[in-house]
Amino acid sequence: MDIYQRIWDADMMGNGIRPITAKENRNLSEGFVVVDLESCGPEHSLFKEVHIPDHKRGSYQLVEKLFDNYALDQTRKERSNRSESREVQEFLLTAMETPPLRVAKEYMEKTSGVQIGDQEWYTYLHDRWFRQFNWDSGKDLSGFEHVFIGEQNRKRLVGHHFWYKYYLEDNPDLNKLHQDQIELDCLNLEIQKRTAPYVLTMGYHLKAFDYEKRRFIDISKKRCGFFVGMSAEGLLALGTVRAMLNEEAVEYFTLNGVKYQLELFMSPDNKCIRTFYTMSENLDS
Repeated sequence: MDIYQRIWDADMMGNGIRPITAKENRNLSEGFVVVDLESCGPEHSLFKEVHIPDHKRGSYQLVEKLFDNYALDQTRKERSNRSESREVQEFLLTAMETPPLRVAKEYMEKTSGVQIGDQEWYTYLHDRWFRQFNWDSGKDLSGFEHVFIGEQNRKRLVGHHFWYKYYLEDNPDLNKLHQDQIELDCLNLEIQKRTAPYVLTMGYHLKAFDYEKRRFIDISKKRCGFFVGMSAEGLLALGTVRAMLNEEAVEYFTLNGVKYQLELFMSPDNKCIRTFYTMSENLDS
């Protein structure tokens, strides 16, 4: 079985939330994300129904703590503190024990022929995802911030590849800002129906909150790819395995019978993930 499919399956057995269409049965004990592509408009919610059972909720609460730890503008330096560092540590230590990251670790050990100790594994994951670097005008960049949270590049949104972050921003009753921050661009949704519900690619406008300036900033993205329903640790596992090869060529993989491409770009020194995301094979990225 393909390693990416194995990680997906492990995540669905762990804290992943299974994406389904509106016609499929809901499993309350496993959780579900209903993906709605039957209609579209600026106010349309792609994730029509989301149920996260209590035994999976802790994973989402841990990653959500990190969402306000970063400067929105990628040209500004970060001001981290001990509390934020502890939040990162708690998130990573918990994620390391989950099924998808165990699968990723076992795969890397088998491929390299080298056993990886717990402290070495923690450091490896931290360096790949949280170690900061500068690149051109970007200051204190990190793969985690880019992939999971998103950044402002002038009027553009860059990164922002975590479905749960999008879901919160699209639901004023769930995000702590109490704002519907998403306005959907329907241009690319029609051709996505064959790849749904597992992967979506679409454009949208985001009212991103700048925690330094204490105000909303209007930014947009023409095309963004999501693995729908993956937990944070599932996405970490996929990106970590993809980065193991340290090659920025497009990689293709099949998930639940549909072929996708998996993009990766590394930091200038090749030690950290810059961005990692999926697209349907038939779309240009």
